Amino acid sequence: MDLPWSVEELLPHRRTMVLIDDAIDAGDDWALAGVRIAENCPFYAPKLGGVPAWVGIEYMAQTVALFSGIQARQAGGGIKIGFLLGTRRYEVTSDRFALGSYLTIRVSKEWDDGQMAVFGCQVAEEESVLATARINVFQPADPQTFLEGAMA
Repeated sequence: MDLPWSVEELLPHRRTMVLIDDAIDAGDDWALAGVRIAENCPFYAPKLGGVPAWVGIEYMAQTVALFSGIQARQAGGGIKIGFLLGTRRYEVTSDRFALGSYLTIRVSKEWDDGQMAVFGCQVAEEESVLATARINVFQPADPQTFLEGAMA
């Protein structure tokens, strides 16, 4: 699928917190994003020579948000915020994503009740899987009302 929107048009994040670079492809229940690990990446750690592997959870979460944004745009709707509730079995093969690598992040929807969902996720470099997890997300029907209720 050739996506007609930029990453910034699909995510509810401000540019300084957009961590993924490319919206590569998507289907009915999956999305694929990409990120190049460079010295100007948020969370780049010179002593580590890359980005700490724990940032992979956020790459996964932003790819889920990208999937949600694509679904919303295709339906003619606006982008809504969602919340990462947690992750299960985050497993990595290294303590970092190395400088110069190009990562692909694939998320696949496993369960969805309309507001809560579970996605199987992986971060890979070429054919090597570097991180996997299942993440739980929540996208309330009315985020503003939800946030106002949470703040009360």
